[in-house]
Amino acid sequence: MSWMHIISNQQENNFQALQFSGHKYPYVGSLDIVDTDKKYIKELERQVEGYLDYWKITSHEWKEVLWPEIIKLRTENRELRVENKLMKKFLEKAKRMTNEKWEAK
Repeated sequence: MSWMHIISNQQENNFQALQFSGHKYPYVGSLDIVDTDKKYIKELERQVEGYLDYWKITSHEWKEVLWPEIIKLRTENRELRVENKLMKKFLEKAKRMTNEKWEAK
């Protein structure tokens, strides 16, 4: 059975398009029945609390996990650059002392 066959059957039987929710209120994200203003306000409050929880979790992750990791990696990078510079200096000095052609990249 193809999709075209299913669509034509729906059109013949006058089926309306599927809806995700039958709520008369916009921004309802639950499948619970929201038929009064009081329930609608509670649903909106629930959604806002969910957004606030998400904000707290992500801000905690940035402040307590990612920023210290970034700072640690920057410090390590700086130390490795200094070490690399010292090694190049040492190789250049050794090359001059022995008159050999070493490659320091």
